Amino acid sequence: MAGLLVKMFPIFGGAPMKRRKPARRSRWTRDRLLLLLELALLVTAGLFLWKSQHRIYPVAFSMAAAVVAIIHVVLLRRSRLQSPAERLLEEAPLLDFAHAVRTAQSVEGLYQSLLGMVSATFPSTAASLFVRDDDTGHYPCRLSTALPPEVTSNGNAPVLTKDAFVVRRLRGLDSPMQLDDGDLKAWQDALFDAPPEVYNKRMRERDTLQKTRSSLLVQLKTKSELVGVLSLGESTIGQFSHKDQEVLKGMAGQLALVIENAKLAERMIEHQRLQAELLLAAEVQKSLLPTSAPAVHGFELCGICRPAQQVGGDYYDFVPLDEHRTGLAIADVAGKGISAALLMSVVQASLRGQLMGAGKNEISELVKMLNRLICGSVSSARYVTFFYAQLDASEGHLRFINAGHNAPLIYSKEKDDFIGLHEGGPVLGLFPDATFNEGLATMHPGDVLVAFTDGVTEAENAAQEEFGEAQLRAAVSAVAKKSANDILEHIATEVTDWSKGVPQHDDITIVVLRKN
Repeated sequence: MAGLLVKMFPIFGGAPMKRRKPARRSRWTRDRLLLLLELALLVTAGLFLWKSQHRIYPVAFSMAAAVVAIIHVVLLRRSRLQSPAERLLEEAPLLDFAHAVRTAQSVEGLYQSLLGMVSATFPSTAASLFVRDDDTGHYPCRLSTALPPEVTSNGNAPVLTKDAFVVRRLRGLDSPMQLDDGDLKAWQDALFDAPPEVYNKRMRERDTLQKTRSSLLVQLKTKSELVGVLSLGESTIGQFSHKDQEVLKGMAGQLALVIENAKLAERMIEHQRLQAELLLAAEVQKSLLPTSAPAVHGFELCGICRPAQQVGGDYYDFVPLDEHRTGLAIADVAGKGISAALLMSVVQASLRGQLMGAGKNEISELVKMLNRLICGSVSSARYVTFFYAQLDASEGHLRFINAGHNAPLIYSKEKDDFIGLHEGGPVLGLFPDATFNEGLATMHPGDVLVAFTDGVTEAENAAQEEFGEAQLRAAVSAVAKKSANDILEHIATEVTDWSKGVPQHDDITIVVLRKN
């Protein structure tokens, strides 16, 4: 984390900055040297006065001692006129934001370091840091010494909305904004007759400022953007002077830059975390697909799935049921990404769960139950196109149900033509009481079944022309005499060549079954 933060802050890279040594010791030495010099001059003047007849020497020495004393008094008075924050800045090390960046192990840790440095330099009853959420534009409190740590970390932190009165004022002001109880009371009185919505919004803003004990609000700007708000309570070492506010104003620019870059680092960390999760999800999804096709007497069977993203919503499966029967499934979940992949895993788990029971024989009941499970698991905005078939290898019969999926094609060697498998019902996940009709097809030697998702037929070339079902049929016919694997590879190659130079916009899944 520290390395990433340093990369995000090039102005803080390289060798550590030299800190200014505390001025307390030098001031202590200066005061005492002046005092010793005064005493030495006065003692010397006294000795001359006692021993010498020439009074000019002790007078000269006394005048010198008086001049030194005046200088000492002026310096002491200047020190007393300094504001508490100015004296702390003189006596303490400079606010070393670079050191905080280099040593931070997390963004929250960086915020803690920054707020701790500000609190040490400007002691007050409370210090809080509001940072803009780039998604909403609001300013949630990321850290506050006035609140327990769990309040700002559990999502219930106080928030200054993007249209809050103080936020709008701070955007237009160049100097920090002071608040007191009288100001907050004046708000309430002025808004007494305002519409309830406006009144309630301003009262929530007042409550936020009271919870964080806000007395001085400092705008943290990068150029014209308000990236955050630093809130300080009442000073514990005297009032914040105009000079204190000037110091805060100068410091705010550096603090805003640190926060803006910390937010960028935070987004990069989140992106890296999401990428790691996607890689894991892709591995899990890959493990749900068949690693190889089961051996089916008299048939060749194979399949392929190529997600458009790291994870996708396409699915296919081969399930051996007994010595002669094998279940074949192919599905396409509406949508892409992780949400589609999660629903795909529901389909896979539900199908295999149903096949362990009575669904082995009654495929219409199996699909009805699968539809109910999906309806109960997802919102109405999600649905699944699904094709399921049971192959009886001993007879060559194929019992199937098509639930709104692209109709698989059977190439008939005898007729040199194609048959579409349409029989079934609606898509899964929309109508819990839907019923499904069972279809029957028979495969003869040399016949080829090709099941596919719409990523195949809707693949586009550079001219935005779709691959289409006609070209799919032509691709199958051209290699129908070859093995199932050769047919599968030929179809995939044709689709890839067709859309060369164009990003893959949808998952591509193909299943090929050929009777020897």
